[in-house]
Amino acid sequence: MNGNHFHRAAWGNAALVAAAWVGIVLVVLAVFDAGAAAAGWLTGFVFAAQILLGSLTLAMIHRLTGGAWGAVVAPAAVPAAAAVPLLAVLAIPLFIAIAMLDPWLHQAGAIKPDVLSYYLNLPSYIVRSAVALIGWSALAWFLPRTPGRAGELLAALGLAFHALVISSVSIDWYLSLEAPFTSSSFGASVAVSSLLAALAWSVVVAPATGESAPVGDVGGLLLATVLGITYIDFMAVLVIWYGDIPREEIWFVVRERWPWPVLAVAAFLLGSLIPTLALLLSRVRNARRPLRAVGLCVLAGLAIYDAYLIAPPTGTAALWTALVAVSGVSLMTIGVFLRGTAAPLSAMEPADAR
Repeated sequence: MNGNHFHRAAWGNAALVAAAWVGIVLVVLAVFDAGAAAAGWLTGFVFAAQILLGSLTLAMIHRLTGGAWGAVVAPAAVPAAAAVPLLAVLAIPLFIAIAMLDPWLHQAGAIKPDVLSYYLNLPSYIVRSAVALIGWSALAWFLPRTPGRAGELLAALGLAFHALVISSVSIDWYLSLEAPFTSSSFGASVAVSSLLAALAWSVVVAPATGESAPVGDVGGLLLATVLGITYIDFMAVLVIWYGDIPREEIWFVVRERWPWPVLAVAAFLLGSLIPTLALLLSRVRNARRPLRAVGLCVLAGLAIYDAYLIAPPTGTAALWTALVAVSGVSLMTIGVFLRGTAAPLSAMEPADAR
């Protein structure tokens, strides 16, 4: 073990120990306000899931398409993709806290009986989440260990599976908190947000290898993804406003009270406007240090947006627990990355490799 690897491992251990202490703090907070702690944990969980699942998606896309950009994101995306099975462990508190998070378990009057019978019920919720987590974990395990044509086929099937399950779990993990609110574009929004989180994570933590054209490729992908999620979310708001449906508008009415408008503005500035304006500049898109700053800005915006989506039904107390949980899962992700508990870099094997 060389000195550099030793220091990375030591910092990784420190980050994991800090994450464990943060987890203990969250457990203590749960004693005083279990609902706020549950909402905070869910915020941290979905933030971590965006980075890990987005990294797995990038690996599958690159397996099919190839491209020099894969060499830039691989040092960060491959360890994150390999850590996807951790989500199954992180989801256990969510299953325990479902009754504190989801009103349809005890206040089902506004929801159609057939929806409750076939979809919004506890066994169905757990089965859907379990199928998604097991499927993603299997892809994270087998993809880097399956070379050539078989790996390409696995990546193609994995993307189809991901597109299917992300639509259902995004409803379960986000929208069911305020049922019967629905949004047909929300699954796409979560999927694109995951890609954005993974790209931002990659430009933040990937080691510098000198300025090169592939760095600009990743900067261009980051810009395209920021514009994509901005468009999807804006159109969703526009459609809901134009449709003037009370059961959907109430979702926004709840968020008109302090401090939720502040979070909405912060999420837009950090996650959309500032990154877009910065990435329009070629000197930002093609340089490591400016891209790192943009990546940090995007990750902060996504974390705030997750809190904006999840915390309001529980109240402002959930913002503090969300801050604790996001800090904890961020430390955990950094610790796993520094420890190097990753699959081989063949996870980003180009499409034309045989």
